[in-house]
Amino acid sequence: MWPVLLLDLAATTGAATAAAPVQPSATAAAPAPPAAAPGPPWLRQVAERVDLYGRFDGNIAFTKESLEVANNGSRFGIRAEQDLPGGLTVLGRGEWSFSLGQGDTKYNISENPHTGFGTFESTQQQALGARLGYVGMRFGRFGELTFGKQWGVYYDVSIWTDRFVVFGARSTSTYNGGTDGGQTGEGRADDALAYRVTLGPLRLGVQAQFMDARSPAVDSVSGSVIAETGGGLRMGVTYSHAFLDVPTTLPGYDGGDADALTGGVEFDGAGFRLAALGTWTRNHEIVQGDAASVMYDTLGASLFVARRFWGSLMPYAGFDFAVPRGLDTQFVDADFGTRDLIGGVRWLFDGREFFSFAYAEARTGRTRDATGTRAPDAFMLGIRFDYSLRRALGFD
Repeated sequence: MWPVLLLDLAATTGAATAAAPVQPSATAAAPAPPAAAPGPPWLRQVAERVDLYGRFDGNIAFTKESLEVANNGSRFGIRAEQDLPGGLTVLGRGEWSFSLGQGDTKYNISENPHTGFGTFESTQQQALGARLGYVGMRFGRFGELTFGKQWGVYYDVSIWTDRFVVFGARSTSTYNGGTDGGQTGEGRADDALAYRVTLGPLRLGVQAQFMDARSPAVDSVSGSVIAETGGGLRMGVTYSHAFLDVPTTLPGYDGGDADALTGGVEFDGAGFRLAALGTWTRNHEIVQGDAASVMYDTLGASLFVARRFWGSLMPYAGFDFAVPRGLDTQFVDADFGTRDLIGGVRWLFDGREFFSFAYAEARTGRTRDATGTRAPDAFMLGIRFDYSLRRALGFD
């Protein structure tokens, strides 16, 4: 599958648990009907079927050596759906990144470009880039089937600690080897067929990739199971297996396929959001050393803790560790790995932690690159403006 070296508005979802409704007394006045969505009728009809959405996000990055104005995942997209007879719905989505300047992947690896595994770029320079593009069908209570470039079912779980604005996301190997996770199916999976369904307290997902990159035709398979235990607590586990077709002479490669396993818990309620994940991978990461590219395995751990105050202020903190296993130190420094401590605060403009806000976020720790150079401490000040036609017209 990886013929070269190797081989949304992320839609962030959280199942908030509401308190049991209070039964009105016999003498209580009836509640007022909900206000009609603003805008002319034709626009409301369009918004029920089509959403134009996007994000502007930029920041100032401070380090000991430099000060930079940087882009941070700005994007735009379109979502559309149409109801069909029999309770069916056909749907589609396209999303593209655009640049407000330099930055993106220097700090935020979730914005890694759509490239083959083993392509190493420190920044993303193109004016426009494809992020998502898929079509599918929803079968009511029988789930949803989608195919194209889409968020993999692996990300249904690994997203839980990918909540920082700039840093993080290394521990789960979602965006592995300098890519967006497309060719191994964990991040924005390429040419993927995915099925998701909710069965009582369980959310299940299965996925396969068909990229015509190797024989047999299936390039990877993935699955996820999430259990909603009530009270805002959920537990989940996800596994991905990618079939590799790479030279066995690659340093660190044991000749097998690529595996990634992630599991953990998330709690969302009472003003808190807490998540913890652990990850094990094999033949799933690659780093560019001075003399060669090296494949390696990892053990990862990540934590995200946040608390809302007064509805608009949200401090948060956590860590992101990705420690190599079986690293070939002939080409890569023995201290190579991610060991980040991350903290920040958001001032929420609209009361929603994933939409529009101003933020400050910092990273420190003992992260070192392939040469053993310590990653600089960094502090970010930025603004995110998230927009949606559907949300503006009350169809959120």
